[in-house]
Amino acid sequence: MNTTTYGGVAITWFGHSSILLQWKDLSIYIDPYVLPKNPKVANVILHTHAHYDHCASAPLITGANTVLIGRGCKHAGRDIQVGESVSIGGVVITAVDAYNIGKDFHPKGTGAGFILSFGETKIYHAGDTDEIPEMSKYHCDVALLPIGGTYTMDVFAASRAAAKIAPKIAIPIHFNHIPGTSADPVAFKKLVEGASGGKVGVRLL
Repeated sequence: MNTTTYGGVAITWFGHSSILLQWKDLSIYIDPYVLPKNPKVANVILHTHAHYDHCASAPLITGANTVLIGRGCKHAGRDIQVGESVSIGGVVITAVDAYNIGKDFHPKGTGAGFILSFGETKIYHAGDTDEIPEMSKYHCDVALLPIGGTYTMDVFAASRAAAKIAPKIAIPIHFNHIPGTSADPVAFKKLVEGASGGKVGVRLL
C-alpha cells in the first residue's frame, strides 16, 4: 500500500521523492518525478530543487490553474525563498532549509524542504538534505525523510533526524530508485524506534 492518512490528509508515495498530498478538494504534488498512470491533475506542484529527479516536467498533472512553486527550479512559476510562506486553498506552505554537510550535491540555499500546514496537521517533506541543525526547530506531525545516502541522509542520519524532529510519524523516501540510493527501510524503522525511544512511529509505504 503506498497511501496512508494522517489528520485528514491522504499521503501517497509514488517512489523516489514523489509525493501526493490530498486534503479536502486539494491535490498537492511534491517532486513529481515518478507518477502513476492517469494521475489526478494538481492544484499545486512543489519542487524542492533543480535536479532532474525533483524538478521534473509533469504535463500529465499540470492544468490551466495549477500553481507551480519551487526553489531554484526551471519549471517553478514562483521561486520561493527559505523562510518564506505562501497560503493556497487554506494550506500554508513554508520553505525550510535543505542542504548537504561535507558534500557538494546540494549547497545551502539552492534547495528547500517544505512544511505544509493543513489546519492543525503539519507535514514536512525534507527535500534532498543531510541531517542539519535547523531540524531541531521543525515542528510537524508527519516527516517525509530521505534515507538513500550518497546525495542525502542515510538510514542512520535519517533516524537521528527523526528523533530530533520528533514527529508523530516518519515515512522514508528517496531510496532504491536511482543509482546511489540503496537503503533498507526496515532498518530505518528499527533505528527510529530505538533513537526515539518508541515515541516516533514509522509507516513504510
